[in-house]
Amino acid sequence: MSQKTLIKFICILVTSLGTAQSQSIILDSVSGFYLTQKHEGFTGENYETLLLQEEPAISVREINAVSQSFDSFGKPVVLLEFNAIGTKKLEKITTENKGEPLVIYFGKKIVLAPFIMSPITEGKMIINGNFTIKETDGMVNWLKSRIEK
Repeated sequence: MSQKTLIKFICILVTSLGTAQSQSIILDSVSGFYLTQKHEGFTGENYETLLLQEEPAISVREINAVSQSFDSFGKPVVLLEFNAIGTKKLEKITTENKGEPLVIYFGKKIVLAPFIMSPITEGKMIINGNFTIKETDGMVNWLKSRIEK
């Protein structure tokens, strides 16, 4: 993965996957990447202030590959590579929604909600934060179980 790709995706540190879920999320919602209808007062960690769109902008089904790696500080990260449809969607939403949060919602939990800083055009994303190896392993295994064909 190029350094350029690494710089394009800025993430907000999260203390754990167990952070409070948004009350706006319906429990049987589809996992994926959501844009918000409303995010007034959102500081990066207070997920209860987010009102998500009804459908994900990108579904986990549009992920081609997922793996675990480590960033330059030795912290575990999750690497995602999207299929052609997911790549086009990711480029479109990150181009049109600069400054808006992109909510990463997996398995009935908000994993992160980073603000979109610039277009992501290469179809690759890094999910990083203050995660443990166990947490990133869990994300990778959970995602792999949903994208295997």
